[in-house]
Amino acid sequence: YDASKPDPRPTETKLKDEYLTCEVCKHTFDFNKYAPHQLPCGDTACLDCLRQFAGRKGKAEEMHCPVCDRLTAVPGNHVCCFPPNAGTLKILEVFKLVEAYKKEFVPCIGCDEKGEARCLECQENYCDEHANFHSIVAATKHHTVVKFMDILAEPQKILRLMELSSVASTQLGPGAVCTTCNALCCLVCAITEHKGHSVKEIGDTMSTIHEKMRPVMKRVEQNTYNIKQKLENSRGC
Repeated sequence: YDASKPDPRPTETKLKDEYLTCEVCKHTFDFNKYAPHQLPCGDTACLDCLRQFAGRKGKAEEMHCPVCDRLTAVPGNHVCCFPPNAGTLKILEVFKLVEAYKKEFVPCIGCDEKGEARCLECQENYCDEHANFHSIVAATKHHTVVKFMDILAEPQKILRLMELSSVASTQLGPGAVCTTCNALCCLVCAITEHKGHSVKEIGDTMSTIHEKMRPVMKRVEQNTYNIKQKLENSRGC
């Protein structure tokens, strides 16, 4: 098509062509043979292309990047050890869900209703009611919840939100305490890995600890004062 004219391609096709297609073989990325792997130079190619370019079924100490031709060492002496492109896989996962949403039933994780939206941090699908609830609960109100059809209507905007949520999730520190596991966790893990456990926000937990420690600290201060008084009295004698 002519780049100077409006792009006639459907949104799904544009999304697939621009973000989910191997630059080398033009196959659509998937989670198996054509899984996207990222090289140290920053380029991404599918696993099948990496195997072909490395030769010997992917076993090699070094190889040329199929995209930029830069020579690079092969981690673990096998191309499958190149790290997967996490961002591309995240886009692929959402794209597959949108395709499924259009063709079949995508269930809400909280009920039997059809999923209409997805939380980019939790990577879970919700009906409208549970999506609204997810957006107002203290632990998840800062999460990014997007409707499936919005992903198709504004793919660039949604992809940017996905990038931001991915960065934010890597920067999260402990924000909650799981009393079931007796461990600190971030707010995302609080509703994923610690789902069903007794979890409290760290601020609430600290307030509870302070309240419990207050009478103890008073006793400690009183005992310290009593000991000092006894020492002074003994010196006076």
